[in-house]
Amino acid sequence: MNTQAPTQHDILLAETGPATLTKVMGELDSLVASGETERFRPLPTGFSPLDEVMSGGIRRGELMIFGGQYGVGKTIFGLQVARNVVRNDPNAKAMVICYEHDRVHLLMRLLCLESAEMLNNQSALTLRQLSRMMTRSTDGVGLLHHLRNMPTYKPVVDVIESYAERLVLVKASGATSDIMRIGEWMKEAVPTDEAHHFLVVVDYLQKIPVNTSRLSPELEITTYLAQSLKEFAMSLNIPILAVAASDRDGLKSKRMRLNDLRGSSALQYEADIGIILSNKHKIVSREHLVYNLVSAEKMRNWVVFSIEKNRAGRNAIDLEFALDAAHFRFVTKGNFVRDRLIDEKVTLE
Repeated sequence: MNTQAPTQHDILLAETGPATLTKVMGELDSLVASGETERFRPLPTGFSPLDEVMSGGIRRGELMIFGGQYGVGKTIFGLQVARNVVRNDPNAKAMVICYEHDRVHLLMRLLCLESAEMLNNQSALTLRQLSRMMTRSTDGVGLLHHLRNMPTYKPVVDVIESYAERLVLVKASGATSDIMRIGEWMKEAVPTDEAHHFLVVVDYLQKIPVNTSRLSPELEITTYLAQSLKEFAMSLNIPILAVAASDRDGLKSKRMRLNDLRGSSALQYEADIGIILSNKHKIVSREHLVYNLVSAEKMRNWVVFSIEKNRAGRNAIDLEFALDAAHFRFVTKGNFVRDRLIDEKVTLE
């Protein structure tokens, strides 16, 4: 629970209502002079050139919405960003609120991810290997204890333990974990020290239960949820990433766009950053598939990140990252897409 006395920064953030530009100028100088400048430092996602396109990363108070077709890697991306944040910054904390998987499954994904980052693919752990280790264990020793005793995997467990206290995994219920409960989880976990960053990932937005006697149309529900997450981001001074589901037409479209997400108009307005993930093989122009079959087949393992909204930088940009689905990770060094894609026009200006 946050019991520390509020800083000058906290007080200024809590103020609502008008202020002259002169007062705002004074407040800014006061913050900088007092050393309370961490709010101005973006939090890198660990993906390049995504961070460069977002002018350094996601900022406090911002809401990032990302969606895509089923199985394209949305949950992988969300969990990996949270892992990157706590892995790369010892002053950072992250929370992953998941309606799709339990906490143990998320841990198993992290074991696979970290092993692939540290070892070659032949030695990297998979879910099948981990399941086999657990089901064949007859010596009364736990999985992590067993891995610690294996020279190959001890460094993997050590790395996870280095950030384990700063990564909170939340198993959410689609029946009881409503938006107010999410707010409570955030408030309980947000660091009291201004120097510490805190990232929240919600997987996924449309799974959050809502009282349908008060809100019934899809747009009303999504608007309420998106506005609430944006308000949490601003009031708690934290960045939030939220996965969003596609509508029925979006699932059928050749190339999904931000306006194909359920309740898209609300998401387009509330999001500071809007990204759609697509399998490259499905959205690249036909000539690339016909005239270079080898290259076309390799595209199945690449995911295009289409940045359709970006308040802190450029939008209408397509990036590509290699997906290592067996180990629940993207290769974090990506590229700008050079191939021509279908439906080039971005619908959100």
